Amino acid sequence: MNLKSAPYISNAVLRIALGVTMVMIGISAYRDLAPFLANVTDGLLGWSSRIAYLWGFILPALLIFGGGLLAIGRYQFLAAWAGGLAIGSVPIGIVLKTIMTGLPLPDAMAAIYPSIVWLIAFVLAFTTLPEEPPAAAEEE
Repeated sequence: MNLKSAPYISNAVLRIALGVTMVMIGISAYRDLAPFLANVTDGLLGWSSRIAYLWGFILPALLIFGGGLLAIGRYQFLAAWAGGLAIGSVPIGIVLKTIMTGLPLPDAMAAIYPSIVWLIAFVLAFTTLPEEPPAAAEEE
């Protein structure tokens, strides 16, 4: 842990900010569960509605679990799986819902673009930037 390293600090700030935000989004989804489930299942029929309804309970849990682990910087393997599954399922689910309900793709793309930014931030939170060794910088 190098508190004088800019890459370390920027990675820690991104990791903590993203993790805490994921936790708060998950808590918010559970707090307003009925509207969240209605949004997830809107327009779906039959088996797809039941799967979306079940996923509506699992997704916030994954956000809370993965975001919490990401924020505290522990169990990175579990944080990557839980958070990646949660964030990665959003654009896939929106496009799948577009296919199954007939929702126009341009309307869905407005919701997909922010989730792509979230995916990029998630990848960056797990990527440690290389830093040059202090000895080499002092010798020159």
